[in-house]
Amino acid sequence: MQLKDFIPDINKKYSNFFFSGISFDSSNIKKNNIFFAIEGSNFDGNNFIPIAIKKGSKIIISEKKIKKSQNGILFIHTKNVRKLLSEVAFKIFDQKPKNLIAVTGTNGKSSVADFYYQILRLNKKKVASIGTLGVISENFNLNFEMSSS
Repeated sequence: MQLKDFIPDINKKYSNFFFSGISFDSSNIKKNNIFFAIEGSNFDGNNFIPIAIKKGSKIIISEKKIKKSQNGILFIHTKNVRKLLSEVAFKIFDQKPKNLIAVTGTNGKSSVADFYYQILRLNKKKVASIGTLGVISENFNLNFEMSSS
């Protein structure tokens, strides 16, 4: 895959850079993956850039301004790394679920979403849940623990 096909307005100088996949978790980086360095409430993905590079990432995307290219590594600055990650992921995977269900309201959203997830899973339906507490599916579990300040 080439950057020009996935990242809008990429400098022509970098448009033909090749990548094989994407990740925002340095422990899952594979050779030639793009690493999206996301700053969260508990961890800052920017601190894991050296690990991502050591594991084979040649393209790093971050909200921090880093010199464009260093030692064969391309650093791309963006104002919203999460948005760019979602746009690139959408283009790569281009699979939309047939059904989406949203839970809105003031209280109980996470509980209702979790109950619904469990009901569908117990009925052998392919299901995933994305919310403020994290992302969960049969093959994936990412907890977004909130810290109390």
